Order: sequence, then structure tokens, then C-alpha cells
Amino acid sequence: MSNLTVHYGLVSKSQAIEYAKAICSVFSSNEHAVALLVETAAAETLLGAYRDPTPYNAGTGVTQVDVGTFNWLKEKYKGHWIAKSLLDSFGIHLGKVSYPELETSPLLSFIFCRLRYYTVRIAIPATRSERAEYWKRHYNTSAGKGTPKEYLERCELAGVNELLSRN
Repeated sequence: MSNLTVHYGLVSKSQAIEYAKAICSVFSSNEHAVALLVETAAAETLLGAYRDPTPYNAGTGVTQVDVGTFNWLKEKYKGHWIAKSLLDSFGIHLGKVSYPELETSPLLSFIFCRLRYYTVRIAIPATRSERAEYWKRHYNTSAGKGTPKEYLERCELAGVNELLSRN
């Protein structure tokens, strides 16, 4: 697996795990949250190796957050304890983040990905195949073109097993 040619502000694919771990440490999250964030980035952009040719149409950033979801999450959490934790941990003022910043900030992209999953009151599943279904139901949704099968294939193609086993 090559770490060359990554986009959306990532220096290497392994950096995605660092961001996911840092963000999940701010949230009260279960043990599978880091894997879910990394797998989501793999499903959406092959951990930054695939650059969406339609900027902002299908989302932006390494986790392909769409503008409607971004605006909803920003409004929902701007006064929440999470916003204070993000400010304390990363110096990020959630209410001041602009959508285009997600395109080149993997940290922001992963934050909004985690916020999206945080709205789901069903625990993050333990297995990748269950997380593929969870991603489709709660992140990619019926409006998205992705399938759980593609999620699994893209995780394999992006080298997620190797990355997660090293960390």
C-alpha cells in the first residue's frame, strides 16, 4: 500500500488514524469509533487517494461531508459540550468553521464525520460488515450511491486492515 498521492490535506494515509484517534478521544465514544471514521474515509475517498472531480457536489473533505449535513451539525452542536471540548482540544471554534475548510483540513472533515455519527443513538457495531451497513444507513443514506459492498471493497483497497493493525 502506498502513502503517496493523498488529497484533502492528508500527508499520508496513516495520518487518518491519528486524526480519528484524536477526535474520538474528545467524544464519549465506543471502541469502534476510530475504525468507523477511518473506514468511512476509505469508503468515501480511499483515505484521500481518490479526489472527487465534482467539488462540493457530493461533499467535501476526506470524509465527503455534504453542505446540508455540515450546516445541520454546526447548528446542532455549536452550543453543546462537544463544541467546548473541540475548542479546548484543538482550538477549533465550531461556530466559525466554514464549509470550504473541510476540503483541506482532515481534522475538520473527521470532526464533522464524527459529529454525524454522534447523532445516531445506535451503538457503533463491532464488525466491519456491520459498520458497512451502519455507514449506509446513517452516513451515505439512500441518497448516496455507495453500497455496503463497496464500503468493504474500498476498505480493502485503501489498506485499512494494515493501517488499523499497526496502530
